[in-house]
Amino acid sequence: MSSKKSEGSKGGAESELAPFDLLMAATDRYSSSHGRREDGPDGDDSNPVQLHVIVAAGTGVDRFMPPAMQLLLIHQNFPGQFRHLAVGLQHRGHQVVALAPPGTADALSPAIRLEDPCCPPIDPDDPRPELEQALERGRLVALACERLRQRGFQPDAVLFHSAWGDGFDLRDVWPDVPLIAYPELHGSARLLGYGFDTDLGPPPADLAPQIRRQNLISLSAVIDADAVICPTHFQRHTFPEPLRDRIDVIHEGVDLEALQPCADRCVRIGTELLLRSGDPVITFCSRHLEPLRGFRTLMRSLPALQLAHADVQVVIVGENSRGYGPASWHEGGHRGEMLAALGDRLDLERIHFLDRVPYDHLIALFQVSAAHVYFSYPYALSWSALEAMACGAPLVGCRGPTLEELISPGVNGLLVDFNDPAALAGSLLQLLQSPEQRLRLSRAARQTVEQRYSLSAALDHYEALLYRLVAAARSAGS
Repeated sequence: MSSKKSEGSKGGAESELAPFDLLMAATDRYSSSHGRREDGPDGDDSNPVQLHVIVAAGTGVDRFMPPAMQLLLIHQNFPGQFRHLAVGLQHRGHQVVALAPPGTADALSPAIRLEDPCCPPIDPDDPRPELEQALERGRLVALACERLRQRGFQPDAVLFHSAWGDGFDLRDVWPDVPLIAYPELHGSARLLGYGFDTDLGPPPADLAPQIRRQNLISLSAVIDADAVICPTHFQRHTFPEPLRDRIDVIHEGVDLEALQPCADRCVRIGTELLLRSGDPVITFCSRHLEPLRGFRTLMRSLPALQLAHADVQVVIVGENSRGYGPASWHEGGHRGEMLAALGDRLDLERIHFLDRVPYDHLIALFQVSAAHVYFSYPYALSWSALEAMACGAPLVGCRGPTLEELISPGVNGLLVDFNDPAALAGSLLQLLQSPEQRLRLSRAARQTVEQRYSLSAALDHYEALLYRLVAAARSAGS
């Protein structure tokens, strides 16, 4: 059972409050509204909380720096969604410890301490049900945390991705430590494209009970945790309505210093092709080249686009692997299936498959992109969409809840129907032929990310939530 903490602050004048109580007073406005607004992503955030300078009136102390926290981050595939948060929180003076197999996060700050959880990730090919694997993983994660506790580590708060059962037994290790769950989604057949992608027939008979079992993992975390975070309003709304008030919406943020437009960027592909900013370059990026992220729609749009534009170059980044949905019947995967279906209608000399690329190469591709294609089932919003927009790439996406929260059609991007490759080809051609529209959408895309998805704002919101929870836990224990 969760050990819930009071969120009220102590009475008395602000000058008499302890440091954490000062933070409670400063974050009251944030904690009562952020992430629970029903007015969507454009709600009023015009007066955000400033976290790093607290003015303590009447104390003789002009400025007060909040005390540093000890934070434990748990993610099966660390750093995952916590990459920028881990580094950002560490840079703000907090001690960050993460459960991660050795060597998995070497690219992060060396000040982030890694602890081996000594448990393998959940294997989709394991014959055991995923729920059974998650229960076992939760037990092993708790054992790793118990070893940390016995060595004297006492976190102020624990942030964990709950999709794989990592939080099942954490409360047994630290009964009074605030637990923050990151469940990401509540599954349904529609999230996997059924009733959305016209290529799919009815869902298989065993899908509904399988999804229910998987949802038990995230539901357990939502009910037991002291706070719950989803990165978008759509993802929050996938959960049953009675649980939504427990969920804060805080996107993990985009590093706007590292991701910027670059008018003189050049990218070489192979030995002969040099792509420059301003060239007719279409980009597409997905971890897996799969139907869930619109790969088939993209491929079906290319014959008409190539016929209409003799110089267009299409760069496709992603592994030719199964992904989240069913595997392709073709031995060459979804890529082989589409190449076989479209045959000589495609000019393959102007289509470039790059598999996975180093992150800085991906950013360079976004910087030369004249249009970035991002399609998705009603599923989690990918980082690549925001990263492309931050680099000034005009986005062409599909209608649906994943993107309608992000894109205002004709203002900061374009939206077409997921099942309409002709409309996708037409929108891409429109952008290639209109430099003025490309520039306008590019600037608006960047502005959208600056205003709503910046890493600095995400860190502010996470810190406000963390300090509120820690202060409530200390107040309850005093």
